[in-house]
Amino acid sequence: MPVCTPLNPRNVTNIIGATFDLEFLAGRVSLRESFTKSYDVNVAGTQVLTWTFLPLLLKSTEPRLIFVAGLANITKASENYFPTPPQPAGWPKKIDFETIGYRCSKIALNMMMVDWNHKLKADGVKVFSVGPGMCATDLGNIREKAVEMGAGPASIGGQILRSVVEGERDADVGKIVVKDGISVW
Repeated sequence: MPVCTPLNPRNVTNIIGATFDLEFLAGRVSLRESFTKSYDVNVAGTQVLTWTFLPLLLKSTEPRLIFVAGLANITKASENYFPTPPQPAGWPKKIDFETIGYRCSKIALNMMMVDWNHKLKADGVKVFSVGPGMCATDLGNIREKAVEMGAGPASIGGQILRSVVEGERDADVGKIVVKDGISVW
């Protein structure tokens, strides 16, 4: 189920994303379904929505396109694959918490940002990806577990998004904006 959160004081709503990894772990969907559903909402849905409403965006006096990308730094993730703990040798693995389908779909949004930035540069559209960090939201219906795992309040992610919406991060057009600057892969 997509999580919708207020993006700015004008009450614009942004669909942050959907995860089905925990549904897979619970045996309610197949592995393929968990990935397909995540990509359908987070990637294909975002692309279709952007394509559909682009004519309206281009009529804006200050057009901005913002992708909420999630996992912003692959290099950092490869060094410390939080929140999944180290796994012992052998198969099958006992995995109590999983986000790989969600993470893969959200990292795909970074490529969409690069593509849309390229397509819309001459139109003056400011295109960004935003990595809000791990925030305690209702994504996957595990807010309490996310807090246990160190997730910060959703307001932190909201502050990063606000800074992009309000133009404070305009020097970072075409990049992945995170709390402390930009993400470098």
